[in-house]
Amino acid sequence: MVHAPLFLPAIFLLLSNSSRWNYSGPVFQYGRFDVPKSGRRIRMNTQEITKEITVGHAGARRALKPIHYVMWQIGPGGMELMAMSYTEYFFRQRKMFAYGLRPTWKQIFDESKTQVSVSGEGRIQPYRQYFDYCRQHKNDIFHMMNGGPLVLALTLLAGVKSIVYHIHGTIYWKTAFQKLYLKTTWRIARWFMRGANISFIANSQYSARVFREKVMPVLPQVIYNGLDVQKFAAKKTLRTELRRICYAGRLWDGKNVDLVIRLFEEIAASHPNTELHLAGDGPLREGLEEQARKSPFASRIYFHGYVKDIAAFYDSADLFVFLSAYESFGNVIAEALLSGLPTLTSNLPVFEEIFGEEKNFILGNPENYEEIKTNFLKAVGDFPRLARKAHDLSASVEQQCSMEHHLHQIETVYEKH
Repeated sequence: MVHAPLFLPAIFLLLSNSSRWNYSGPVFQYGRFDVPKSGRRIRMNTQEITKEITVGHAGARRALKPIHYVMWQIGPGGMELMAMSYTEYFFRQRKMFAYGLRPTWKQIFDESKTQVSVSGEGRIQPYRQYFDYCRQHKNDIFHMMNGGPLVLALTLLAGVKSIVYHIHGTIYWKTAFQKLYLKTTWRIARWFMRGANISFIANSQYSARVFREKVMPVLPQVIYNGLDVQKFAAKKTLRTELRRICYAGRLWDGKNVDLVIRLFEEIAASHPNTELHLAGDGPLREGLEEQARKSPFASRIYFHGYVKDIAAFYDSADLFVFLSAYESFGNVIAEALLSGLPTLTSNLPVFEEIFGEEKNFILGNPENYEEIKTNFLKAVGDFPRLARKAHDLSASVEQQCSMEHHLHQIETVYEKH
């Protein structure tokens, strides 16, 4: 076991030559105001919104702290889009910042509401720049969208005392070396946590349990991902005929999109009017397109790439198949069900949280294709029943994933800081 004091010299050596970093880009500015000596209420204008704040006497409520959303790379991923939704909501109350530790993949933030900063290229420089950034804003709240133990340790070492660590994911290491290195780094981060105000939140009971058992013996607060439920529920219909099977998500390892294509082929001959539609992009797209071209049913397999109006995509489909090997929540599952779309998935524990007592939507372990195939054929064979169950389940998913409820819970966490 490596003790934190032995690790300190290495950290300081890494950061000793760091210099202050100047930030570019537009900054959302609060209206100027003077703090009166009395305890009366004043108004602070933030563009179109006015917020009352009590200041100036003992026990009074202070101005709300700015919030910095920290992520590995800014782009249209699940965690990043969630951070964007936070800035769209909270900018009326607080000053908003977004920080990417790697060069931006695709800008998603409205820079009239959020000041965006990113680190440069290299292995060490991004961490030095982030450390300087933390020191400059150490009195603010840092909301870390995962990040890992090294970034958490650097944040704490820089003097930041108010941290929200948002757990998304369940895979923390894949090799014995990674496990040794990362568990040691987590112990170091835990040592630095002394004296800091840190809130751990997880996006499912499953991700909270994995973090507690594998990473750190804490009890994260579970806050399910928030969705624009009305956007999907407004298109909810009861499906009556199987014509379009669909998948939505990244075309990456572990998503098992190749198995979705194989399952479609299992029924394509007996369902000549049924098509397969795949939404999403990623490094496996070329290989999956080659798999589809070799299929005897290639003319009925469609790749759509990134789909902007995903609610309309769900609305056009009759069955959603998602066989991912790892997820901490699975937004697409909830979105599909909100649309009343019958959904068939792998047997991940987090999907069972969404489905509740309903077991008919679970096909099994994606490593066992025969099990998956057997349950898929059974579900398709009684499609009307599957469709009714999905339509009925949408109401409970709407309550579970309400964005309004989600934002209220996040706001409550911020108030503790």
